Amino acid sequence: MTLGLYDSERRYRRRVWTGFVKFFLFVLFVLGVGLFAYQMGIEQLKGRDAGLRDEVTQLARQKGELELYVGQLREAAKTAEARAGDLEKQLEHDVPKGDLAQLTQAAAERLAAGVAPDRLAFVITSAQNKRNCQQPETKRLQPSTPIYRSPNRSVGFAGSTITVTGDGQSAHDGSGDSEGWFDPTAPLTLHITPQGGKETVVSGVLPLHQSVVVDNTEYRFTAVAGARSFIEITTDRCAYP
Repeated sequence: MTLGLYDSERRYRRRVWTGFVKFFLFVLFVLGVGLFAYQMGIEQLKGRDAGLRDEVTQLARQKGELELYVGQLREAAKTAEARAGDLEKQLEHDVPKGDLAQLTQAAAERLAAGVAPDRLAFVITSAQNKRNCQQPETKRLQPSTPIYRSPNRSVGFAGSTITVTGDGQSAHDGSGDSEGWFDPTAPLTLHITPQGGKETVVSGVLPLHQSVVVDNTEYRFTAVAGARSFIEITTDRCAYP
């Protein structure tokens, strides 16, 4: 019986030591796995930190490049603004204004109409305030209206070599009905036709002004309201240029 009890105790101790060894090995395994995971985490953090540092460095470099580019754009904008200001001042200085602008436009129109530049230059250089003019001539004209064709709608000037014809709008009575004579406050149209020449048409509200040149003579027409149903047309006849 003593031998059997001894074997039982020995087997029990063996089981205890075996369990302890297994537990110790398990603890070592867990610690090893934890240490490995911790080391892997450290390595990943190091790699991520290095990547972030590289990204920060790259972003800082890009930021510097962008700041330099923005600075260059600002300088270019200042230069362009200054250039635009200079061009605006130059344009204001070079572009004709007032009477000179009207003369420039008139000269451009004459050139576009086929007038020779030397002829236009001669006329301009020959122009002067003191002119060789004859006594003005004034005649009455009765413009036609949509409801009345006046027999006196045309008058002749310069020995009937220039004909002036007028067309106006009908006047209205208090009831709004049209009357035979023209309305002097409404626009009317004058047709100025030199004999064998080109017709000149001028429209608008009285008074009207228009000049035509026939041969070497300038005729300046002025139309104003006269007695009811009539307008008075005066022409100045002056040497041209």
